[in-house]
Amino acid sequence: MEFSPDTQTRKVSGLVEEMFQKVLYDEEPLFVSDEATLWAVSMSDANDVLERFRKYYGVPVSLEETQQQPLWKLLLMLDERRKAVKRSAS
Repeated sequence: MEFSPDTQTRKVSGLVEEMFQKVLYDEEPLFVSDEATLWAVSMSDANDVLERFRKYYGVPVSLEETQQQPLWKLLLMLDERRKAVKRSAS
């Protein structure tokens, strides 16, 4: 079996690790490719997962955003939103 690459995912490995420790703490995928969306690595209820993301990152995320882009892009987007909220609060 051939897997798609994980080059981009490895570039944000800290964000991926943070997500699995803090948000998807009850899930442990063996491999996350660059093409994988959030729903390729999570089998949890969508509403529960979206709420966990909102609570942890402090910013909203829509179901469409989680479906339309790979996980590595989603995590970069959430990290930027989180930083922008922190900057505006300072």
